[in-house]
Amino acid sequence: MIPPHPLVVQAIQERRRLRLTYHGRTRLAEPQCYGIGHRGTELLRVHQLQGGSQREPLFNLAEISDLVMLDEVFTAPGPHYKRDDSAMKIIFCQL
Repeated sequence: MIPPHPLVVQAIQERRRLRLTYHGRTRLAEPQCYGIGHRGTELLRVHQLQGGSQREPLFNLAEISDLVMLDEVFTAPGPHYKRDDSAMKIIFCQL
């Protein structure tokens, strides 16, 4: 099994924002849930603040680059957040 990405786990546990590049665009996001999807892909559900039109997209971790945990914290999950994300068969960490 894939070992969890420590920076992503820490960001969720500490409720810290992430800056990352996904499909060529820089994003500012609040990580919500991280795990393995039904096809075996590492997935990260975020509340996206900048960089894309979707508010709570699901990112393939393998397609993320320039991942940086910021000193900025957030207090609450995104407005549509649901625990135990149905897109994931294994959850490493969630709000």
